[in-house]
Formats: sequence, C-alpha cells, structure tokens
Amino acid sequence: MIEKKRSTAANVAIAIICILIVLIYIFPFYIVGNVSLRDITDLSSRLLPTKGGSMQNYVKVLENSEFWTSLVNTIVYCGLEILFTIPIAAIGGYSLARTKNWFSNMIRSLNIMIMMIPGTALLVGTYGLMVKMHLTNSLIGMALLGAGGGMTGGMFFYTTFTTMIPVELDEAASIDGAGVIRTYFQIIFPQLKAITVTRVINIIIGCWNNYLMPMYMLQKGSKFTLLLYVRKLFTGQKVQSVPLAFAGCTLMVVPILIMYFSLQKYIIGSQLDSSVKG
Repeated sequence: MIEKKRSTAANVAIAIICILIVLIYIFPFYIVGNVSLRDITDLSSRLLPTKGGSMQNYVKVLENSEFWTSLVNTIVYCGLEILFTIPIAAIGGYSLARTKNWFSNMIRSLNIMIMMIPGTALLVGTYGLMVKMHLTNSLIGMALLGAGGGMTGGMFFYTTFTTMIPVELDEAASIDGAGVIRTYFQIIFPQLKAITVTRVINIIIGCWNNYLMPMYMLQKGSKFTLLLYVRKLFTGQKVQSVPLAFAGCTLMVVPILIMYFSLQKYIIGSQLDSSVKG
C-alpha cells in the first residue's frame, strides 16, 4: 500500500514537471502571439492578455510583397541545399561504410575533426572566398556554402547508419547481377529513409534559422530570407512597431512548425520500416 502511494506521488510529480517544461516552451510563443495582436500605441505589459486584439498586423505583413519574396527565397534556399547535400552525403557515407582500408579510415577521422570546427571561426576566410567566386547575393551560393558546411555531418550520419545494414544484402545483389549503383539505389538507399527524412528536416530548420551567413552574404533586399526580412521589421522602419515585427515572427514560424509536424510521422514510420526489413 505504501509503495502504491509512493508510485502515485512519483507519477504526479513527473506530470507536474512535464507540465512546467511544456509551459516554459510555450511561454515565448504566447508573448509573441499576444503582442502581435496589439496596436502600436498599446504599451501595457506583454504578459497581460491583449484586449480587443486585431489581425491588422498580420494583414500588413501579408500585403507586403517583401514577405512573399523572402518566403520564396527561403524555400528555394532550403531546396537547393537539400539537393546539394543529401545525394553526395548519402553516396559518400555508403562508400566510407563499405570500404575497409587505411584511406577510408583516415577520411572518416578527418571528417569527424572537421565537424568540430565552428563555422564562425571560418567566417572571414569563407566570406573572402565567396566574394572571389562571385557567389555573394546568390541563393545558389548560400546553398553551396550550407552544403559544404553540412556535408561532414551528413556523411557521418549516413556512414553510421549504412554500417548497420548487413553487407550480405550487397553480396546477394551482386550475385543477382546488380552493380554498385543499382545496389545502392534499389537496396541500400530505401533502408536509409529514416536518416534521410531526419537530415532533410535538419537542413530545412538550419536554413530557416540561419542568420549569420545570410546577413553577410545577402545584401540585396530581393535576395533576403525570411529571417532577414523579420530583422528589417525590427530595425529597418522609421517608426519601430514591435507588434508588426512580432506578427512577422509568427508568420515565419508557422510554416516550419507545419513542416515539422507533417514529417515527424515519416521519421517514426521509416524507423519501424527499417527495423522490420533489417
């Protein structure tokens, strides 16, 4: 009886802690959403619910062509980086996982070492290289830069996951007459759906939240990403309107939340599918 009471008390304590954690995560969204419904003249506490809120700030943002231009730029930027990163990282990871010699081991070790270098430490050299290659103010240049920086992490994960796939599958495909390319695309790559979807989500979130590199590389307003557009709402107006800027923040966050909740089921589904096939 005493153990049952202790178990009940422990479950209640865990539930309370979980609720507190959820509230902590939700609190910033409440502040942003609450203030975004206010008029610029409303100077009351941001913690208090807005009285007589209006969607006027959202209408202003949606009527601004710069918002839609930056949204399209961000989508193109994400798509290009996915296109440049996933195929090369996946094939490179497969090659490193299946090749067992000193050279492949050296490449894997070098790959891990490069992952430890922070991107900001290479900022000056990177910017100089981008200028010399005339890739500033270019979404393709930004995507190539992001793909280059994320290639080491992508290859590391693909190498790790490919190692878990039995080599006997390659041998069986080879006996049936399949070459390396056909074996990879028809046998191996379908087993990597979980990590592929995960990497796609990571790339999109990284591009969506990338501020430092676009700030230096993209000076033209026509090439701005959503984050640079939101920064402009905070700093680029004659009369600063925090409610308008918060409305822009909310509209920026909504697409990435929809994407995440739409794709998370594929992560779980792919993991289960891979485990069954394995």
